[in-house]
Amino acid sequence: MQNATITPTPLPTGYNPETNTDIINPECQRKFQQAIRSLLYLMLGMRPDIAFAVIKMSQFSANPSQEHLDKAKYIFCYLVGTPNHCVIFDGKKGESLQAFTDLDWASDLVKC
Repeated sequence: MQNATITPTPLPTGYNPETNTDIINPECQRKFQQAIRSLLYLMLGMRPDIAFAVIKMSQFSANPSQEHLDKAKYIFCYLVGTPNHCVIFDGKKGESLQAFTDLDWASDLVKC
């Protein structure tokens, strides 16, 4: 990926992947699943900006086509071009992390 063409977005604008109806290619499947595994690790650890693209592409892990593998590589090209993108919660500037949840379902668990 050292000579990768840098891309401005994790997936091309308007890209809509289609299901592969061809016979499973084990080599393509292995490479695709390895790529998605690596991207999931990055997404969960430090790059939430690729979440949609990675989850969308992971839907095709059972029978990926060469196009799917190329789009997984496209996500890597985005990462090559954006090495300093990250989410930082340092508590400065009055920022805070807030989370909300609907706990209605929890009352049923307490009764058990």
